[in-house]
Amino acid sequence: LLDATAVTLAERGLDNTTTNHIAECAGVSIGSLYQYFPDKEALVEALLERMGADISQSFRQRAEQVDINQFRLREVASVAIAFGLNLIRHDPLLREVVKNWNRVPINKLLDPLERFFLVMAQPYFLNHYQNYPVQNLEAKLYVLINSVLFTTIRYQFQENSSLRENQLIATLTDMIIALLEVPAPPDSAGN
Repeated sequence: LLDATAVTLAERGLDNTTTNHIAECAGVSIGSLYQYFPDKEALVEALLERMGADISQSFRQRAEQVDINQFRLREVASVAIAFGLNLIRHDPLLREVVKNWNRVPINKLLDPLERFFLVMAQPYFLNHYQNYPVQNLEAKLYVLINSVLFTTIRYQFQENSSLRENQLIATLTDMIIALLEVPAPPDSAGN
């Protein structure tokens, strides 16, 4: 049923999807669908939970392809942001969900992503403590992760934006660096 919900939402959109469409796509009766889910909203919620886990796994696989500990924070942040924007742009289901973020239980999608980034970031910062001796790491990561997630979602659907994607990635990366990196000490001339 969740696979059928995903296919139907991607093809028809949230507004044009009904439980009848989902049941038809799944090849089950509407009664069978209602044995497991009381309505379309429950199906969407369960789908978003699964999507959050799947996207987190995609990020994890991407991170495991390279040893992120060998990269500077700027590189890690910009690559992760670009990867997320690319996912939204090329996945019709994710695009539909994100487009309707204010009408679906988006926390079911974003909470697993937030947890994933927290779990992945903590060892990175422990390994790079000399470069990033961050106080209140969990609070700062919470603010940064949610700021980046919301901004990238908003960017995907803002009409007539004069902001180019590379500018967005650079600015979000700068924000991350500014909050997490220790400023360089002033030079000997007092500047």
